Amino acid sequence: MAGRVGAAGGAGVLGPFAHLQGTTLALRARRALGVGPEARRGARRARWWPPVPVADVAARRRASLPVDQQDRYDAALLSGSAPAPVLERAFAAGAPLDAVEALGGFWAELTPRERAQVAAPLTPARGTRYLRWGAATATQVDQTTCGSAVLAMLAAASDPLLALWLATGRTAAGHLPREVAALRPDQRGAAAAAAATGAAATGAAARFGMLQLTVKERSSRAALGPLPWPARLGTPPWGAARVARHVGAAFASTMVDDTDAGTFGGALDRAGRSLATGVPVPLFTGGDLSSGLWTAVPRHVVLLVPRPSVARAPDAAGWAVYEPSRGVVVDITREELLAPAGPRAAYGGWSHVCWMVLPQRPG
Repeated sequence: MAGRVGAAGGAGVLGPFAHLQGTTLALRARRALGVGPEARRGARRARWWPPVPVADVAARRRASLPVDQQDRYDAALLSGSAPAPVLERAFAAGAPLDAVEALGGFWAELTPRERAQVAAPLTPARGTRYLRWGAATATQVDQTTCGSAVLAMLAAASDPLLALWLATGRTAAGHLPREVAALRPDQRGAAAAAAATGAAATGAAARFGMLQLTVKERSSRAALGPLPWPARLGTPPWGAARVARHVGAAFASTMVDDTDAGTFGGALDRAGRSLATGVPVPLFTGGDLSSGLWTAVPRHVVLLVPRPSVARAPDAAGWAVYEPSRGVVVDITREELLAPAGPRAAYGGWSHVCWMVLPQRPG
């Protein structure tokens, strides 16, 4: 799935049905037949579970350590060698104490650009809208990896050691974040070889590309019962939910109809509460019947993120999306999400949100 490149006209023939999506038809059919979770009012809402703040996750993990290791952790955070929130986030993401200390130990060796990318991967450098790893723009590696790029950025946003590997190729005390550990040995070797060329953009692009392909494999595995999801179709929403990773959150996919302001507004409320805790939300976008049946299904994936808008007052918080076909962050408002009005840059050129991956009740 990728940004839209074209569309066929069909609105005149289909009349009032032109702006229907496949998910709209599926949701209405389920409700009419009284089947599926959408038929039970409040069923999807009951699954919502607010993410646990990073500080709480880290505090719980710290409490499980022996006293001497608690003291080491506290000393690392208080040392000032690296920003305490970065070390806390790495610890909450599962890094061993040695890795947390190592990150603090070599933080000063990183360039300002590297430190910014590790600390805040979803924040573009000043004066630009592009997200980058090293000197490489954070774009999807092929037409089918928009979902994988989004899932990789979601994980990196909560795991500084994954962001460190993507930006620099380094690890801390040999610790491999989950996504890096899932790489095949030949993939790790290829990424290391690219980094050895000395070209920062080449190495970072290779690492991000390898990671996308591995995430895609994991999200597609057993997506159709015992069978994998067809590779040419990208990432299925339920597969994305299964492998999505962020500190303090588990995820579930849910179909949405963005032409139904009531139910979609409720989903956006939950997304807003997720963003308020720092947890981004993957959105699947697509077209409608006006441009053909094949476009009226999920065709692209973007990541809804919290972001202050440069177009508003400095103290006015807004929303934005990371759009992986271009590697850019595009501002969007809740009101715009609730009022589909044709193709949008924030949707990768598509016109509707048709599926969301939201935090759910653990277990």
